[in-house]
Amino acid sequence: MRFRMSATRDSASRRKRRLVLAVAAALAGLCGTLLPGAPASATYYSGGMPSASFSIRPYSYNSQWQPNLDRALTNWFNTPTPANIYKSSSSSSWLEAAQFSDTWYGLYTYWGSRNSSRYYRVRLNARTMSADATNFANFVTSCFVHELGHGLSLADNPNTTSASIMKYTRNRNTMTTPQTYDINDVNNIY
Repeated sequence: MRFRMSATRDSASRRKRRLVLAVAAALAGLCGTLLPGAPASATYYSGGMPSASFSIRPYSYNSQWQPNLDRALTNWFNTPTPANIYKSSSSSSWLEAAQFSDTWYGLYTYWGSRNSSRYYRVRLNARTMSADATNFANFVTSCFVHELGHGLSLADNPNTTSASIMKYTRNRNTMTTPQTYDINDVNNIY
């Protein structure tokens, strides 16, 4: 009889423990859906746009640039994410490709509140790209995909061993698409 009481107490104790764990898991899930902010697993950048669907003003460059810039938009659109970066003449955001005296390849700058009035500018440095590219078309696409990644709230140079379009060490001559790591981050953020 004593054994049964002990077993009954063990069963009650296990049921109580399972109930506590279930409630804790439910609350954790609820908090994740109610509290906006940086997701736990993403390399989050707070300068991103409020939605994964956002616009950029139409741009017009020569044949060395234009198709490769457009390919960057397509490369994000073709991912299994909510990313939809489209051209709109009413957009407050814009692209500027020119020769800058700085050493960077691309630069993303944002203004305004993430909640309502966020807009951005992407600058691509023709001087540094031309000097370092062995495949100029891919280099342009890689740099623009990377900068648009900031619009999708992805931070520079994530601390991961996985391939990422956001890494400084990526080969810009060959990597032109968001990688699995980047896709997972966008899906964790949006």
